[in-house]
This record gives sequence, C-alpha cells and structure tokens, in this order.
Amino acid sequence: MDVFEKVQKTKPDVDGVDSHLDSARARLMSEIAAGKTSVSARPAAPKRLVAGVLVGAALAATAGVLVITGLTEQPKPVIEAVPTREPGQTLKPSPTPAPTQEPMTAAGAFGAAATAARSFTGLTLAPGQYLRVHTQSEQIVYHQPDPNGGQYQADRSNAQNAWRGSSSWNSYAPADPTQQWFFATDQPWTVSDTFGPDAAALAQAHKEAMASGGDPYFSNGPSAPWATPDGYGLVAFFSAMPTDPAALIAWIRENQGIVAGDQDYKVGWVLIELLSYNMGSGAERATMYDALSMLSGSEIVSADATSATLRFSASTEALSGQPAVQRRSITIDTTTGLVTETTAVLDVASSLIPASLADERHVFTVSVVDSLP
Repeated sequence: MDVFEKVQKTKPDVDGVDSHLDSARARLMSEIAAGKTSVSARPAAPKRLVAGVLVGAALAATAGVLVITGLTEQPKPVIEAVPTREPGQTLKPSPTPAPTQEPMTAAGAFGAAATAARSFTGLTLAPGQYLRVHTQSEQIVYHQPDPNGGQYQADRSNAQNAWRGSSSWNSYAPADPTQQWFFATDQPWTVSDTFGPDAAALAQAHKEAMASGGDPYFSNGPSAPWATPDGYGLVAFFSAMPTDPAALIAWIRENQGIVAGDQDYKVGWVLIELLSYNMGSGAERATMYDALSMLSGSEIVSADATSATLRFSASTEALSGQPAVQRRSITIDTTTGLVTETTAVLDVASSLIPASLADERHVFTVSVVDSLP
C-alpha cells in the first residue's frame, strides 16, 4: 500500500528541532484557526458571393466568344514561362506552425497531481519493508530582547536578531502504518546564518539550551490535525476523511470552526500539511489534490514537465502591527503525486532578513528499504 510521511511534526527530539518544528506547527494551526483575511462577435465574412457570380458570368461570356471565333480562325499558341530550379537548390516544404500550448493553471496542476497519485504504484511495500522519508529542514529563529513579551515571540517584522539553522532526519513507516514507526537523526541542528549584532551568541545559547540526546526511537507515527473517532493518529484521520473532494472541503471547514471571510486558503493550508506526509493510499491523496483544485486563491509559482510549485496566500498582520501576507507553498512531483518540498514565509518588510529566505523550508526524499538501520 502507498504510505509516506512527512516528519515535520514527529521528528527526532534532537538539538532543538522539536522546539522549532513544534512552534512551526503551532503557528500553522494558529493561523488556520485565526482567520485573518484582508484579502466579440466574429466579423462578418466578406461578401464575395455576388462578385463570384459576376466573374463567373464574365468568364462564361469570354469562353463563348472564344468558341465562336474558333470556327473561322485558329488561335495562336500561347507559351507559358515556367520558373526553373537553380542547380543544387533544395525544395523545402512550408513549415507547419507548432500548436499553441495553453498555460498551466493551478487547478490543472493539482488535477495532474491527482491523476498521478491515483495511478502511481512505486511505493507499494511488501511485508517487512519500510518507506524511508529523508527530511531536510531549514528554519529561521527570531529573537527580540523584551523578556516580558517572550524573547522568541517575534517574526521578521520586529526581530532584532535572528539565525537560520538546519537539521535532517529519517523516518521509517512500516508496510502496515498502524504499527510502530522508527525515527533517527541524520544531521543535528546546525546554525548556518546569523542576522543582527548579537545573533551569533544568542544562537549558540539557544542551541545549548534546547539540545537533547537525539537517540533513535519508535512511535505510533504522526498526529492528525484533530481527533477522529479512532484517535489522533494520521492513519485513522485518513480513514475518516470523506472520499468526495467537495465533501472533504466541507468536513475540514466544519472542524476548523465558523470564521468570517473567504477561508479557502485555510483549507488549502490544511491539505498542504496533510499531503506533505505523503501518506495514505493513492486514492486518498488524489482526493486531497482534487479538493485543492476546487479551492480559490491558489497560484502557480513555477512549473515544468515533471513538477509544479503552488501556493496559497492570506493577508494578515505581523507582530509589529504591520500589514503582511502569509504564504505557504507546496512543490509536487506531477509524475508521482508525491510532495518534494514545502515552505512558509511571512511577507513583510524587514531590514534584518533577506526577502528571498523562507521562514521554514522542508525537502523530502523517499525510498523503499528492506530493513531498519
């Protein structure tokens, strides 16, 4: 069966990763719950029929004259010059115009992903095999000096220092995903960039305070966004999801609660989060993609023959009070329906952080293995 998980929320508790990704998940679900939204007729054909009749009549009359004249006088032969081809000249046919390709739409990209997910069988596991998901994670940690307001209750609009770190880990989902999953750290949390006068010292202190053993461990797998009758597990969640895309959208809205405004982006964020696990059967993933294709507000960031990056955006307010736009993106392998990358960024003016850097970025690589390490 097809299973695949994104361990953004169930990664090993090592070197601060739990704190970083738990806060990222909390921010996502908080944003989803908050609901701040600003947010010819064809020209007539030339009248050539009458002219054609007149020309035809004239030709007929001319032909009549020629026939009558021919009774008494032989016409002089007419010699017609035929253009000749220069020696060595190659005759080339007129080129056929290439068909115009319609630009890809967001709905079309999600639809292509649904078709691929429905038919892809490359992740079917035999008994004893595991689906290994390698996750490479990058995150920016923001810091502001007021301890009463929470030093890490900051974003790029009000932070005075920040640092970007990365970590990676592997998760192993068994052929029966209701059984124990295995998680192991690949690369512990490592700071790669610092921003601000005190960022280097703060980043080191933060790493030491958040460090843990990072030993491999077993768990019951990822948790769901909310409980279902069979519990909080993601496998149970997928089993409880409606199989009709429109019904799935309604089900997500119902469980998110009543909020004002256009909430399509909220549903989109939930579906992106779920799909990034790459879990569930091909039919379940296809239903989620079909649901995404029905939502307004998505846009294509980039696309080619094998992949597409799309995003949902929503107007919000930064912690500084400035207007901002929260953007969450998903990159899909449109030949398999698997998610290869997700990002999240608060689009707001900042003199500290380059606009090209995402607040969070996760890259996923999938393979099938015969045993645990």
